[in-house]
Amino acid sequence: MTETLSLEKLEEKVDSLYEAIVIIAKRARQINELQKQLIDKNTEANSDDDELDEIMPDVDYLDRQYLKLPKPTSIALQEMLDGKLNFEYISKNK
Repeated sequence: MTETLSLEKLEEKVDSLYEAIVIIAKRARQINELQKQLIDKNTEANSDDDELDEIMPDVDYLDRQYLKLPKPTSIALQEMLDGKLNFEYISKNK
């Protein structure tokens, strides 16, 4: 079930809601890439030495593996709310 999120909780962590969205989106992309690497690693470990498997991986297997993982955006959002996301601004004066 989907839970409604108070925007005030997000704004407590950053200066603006836009900043929170950008930070969460960047973190979600990082998590998504890590999940893809995990699936690829598991696929390589579970695959046979058959040449056909190397050319055309089992798409159903990959879909099932991906669906079992938590959604990257949900993870990133929870990390933001828990104060686990660290971010800094890059100064143009450097």
